Amino acid sequence: MIWPIALLGIFFIVVFYRRWIPVPGIKCAPLPKKLTADMVILDIRDYQEADRYPVKGAYTLPYPYLKRYLDTINSNKIFLVAPDKVSKNLSIRLLQKHGITVSNFAVVRGDRHASQPIKAHCS
Repeated sequence: MIWPIALLGIFFIVVFYRRWIPVPGIKCAPLPKKLTADMVILDIRDYQEADRYPVKGAYTLPYPYLKRYLDTINSNKIFLVAPDKVSKNLSIRLLQKHGITVSNFAVVRGDRHASQPIKAHCS
């Protein structure tokens, strides 16, 4: 009787870890002003939000489509733009699993009332 409870507990620990524990070694950074030749900005926000508050020079591929269209990413070095911490953690783990290096990330929110429409949050 204890095995089903233990397995359920392990399942919840794995899900919690993958979603909420940050990936070690990947630092938050402001949006890059210039890109190197081997770097791509990958924006995993929804198409509507990415269109309303665009990141200059970013390749938009929302998180739900990331696994399916992973082969369209033409770089092994990524700067990740994410809408929240959970999407950021899941995306970094998926990209690393497929051999793509994530150098830095920014959690971005659009704000209609601010002078700058995009704000990168590192907290």
